[in-house]
Amino acid sequence: MATVYEAGHTVLPRRAALKVMHGDLRRQPGMATRVVQEAAILDAVRHPGVVRVYDCAVLPDRRPWIAMELVEGDTLANRIHEATALPPVEVATLLGDVADVLAAVHKAGVVHRDLKPDNLLCTPTDYDFPIRVLDWGVARMGPIGRLTINGLTPGTPIYMSPEQATGRDIGPPCDIYSLGVIAYEALAGHPPFDGRTLAEVVCMHLTREPLPLRLCCNAPIEMSALISRMLHKRPEARPTAVEVRHAARGIARELSQAYESFELSFLEADAAAARRPASAYTAPSDEVEVIDAEALEYGVTEMIPVVPRPRWTPDFARVPSMIAEQPRPATIAPRAQRDQVAGEIDVTADVTDESQ
Repeated sequence: MATVYEAGHTVLPRRAALKVMHGDLRRQPGMATRVVQEAAILDAVRHPGVVRVYDCAVLPDRRPWIAMELVEGDTLANRIHEATALPPVEVATLLGDVADVLAAVHKAGVVHRDLKPDNLLCTPTDYDFPIRVLDWGVARMGPIGRLTINGLTPGTPIYMSPEQATGRDIGPPCDIYSLGVIAYEALAGHPPFDGRTLAEVVCMHLTREPLPLRLCCNAPIEMSALISRMLHKRPEARPTAVEVRHAARGIARELSQAYESFELSFLEADAAAARRPASAYTAPSDEVEVIDAEALEYGVTEMIPVVPRPRWTPDFARVPSMIAEQPRPATIAPRAQRDQVAGEIDVTADVTDESQ
């Protein structure tokens, strides 16, 4: 619907996101009104998960624009694309945060109608709220917000509820269904329904049941049951945004505690091993090869290859002329550390073996 620019205030040290409607949409009736309606929704809903509006006006060529809060982050679509599937504790936290935003807007009589991963901006470094719900241009504001063009159903087919696909009973359960599809995709790595054509996808939403999550991922039973209720074909059978928020945050709390317990037990095991006295350690078994005392005395390390003991010792007494010319040391020392071997050669005794 629009192009978004990063803008800076000429006086205040403030940056903003400047959203300007495409020029070719001026020919379609109701599009300019949608942009103005989005500004009204953002200004009316006071929630940290909804961006703030600074200003709204119309350009000389009759294109409306909105100056709103600039939030840095990454969309959920990019995160799913990079990670394929997200951990259950992260998905449960996401469900609770988005449901909290939906509870506020549904109370104000607003239905988003186009929830999808591209419209969820993750802001983990934001202390106000870890997520922002974007793109309220096709939202519906109760009975006065009927801006749907004849023959056009707003929304994205993969995340569209059955009643929204048929254009009937547009209400808060539509957003719950779309949020269930998002959670399913985040856990399993793929949406519950997908096809080659728009008609095929809509037919799946109307007639087919999604594959159970327990067959696609390792999600907890409680989370799988919650998402299954959110994807119910009948709108009245789906939970409300308040119920989803309460259930999802309870699941996230349990998963976080289980993870903390695992980390704590792991750290306690390391601490117990560090506090263990020396006498508590077991002696080497017979299978452990112990280096002899001579090798230890010469300081042979694992970085220097140890030469195995020879099976026989050459008789140096057979060459008396070589030994007589030089004094006989007690031991033969190595010329360099790399020449060092395990053991000594004793040449102090004169032994003559006539048989060799």
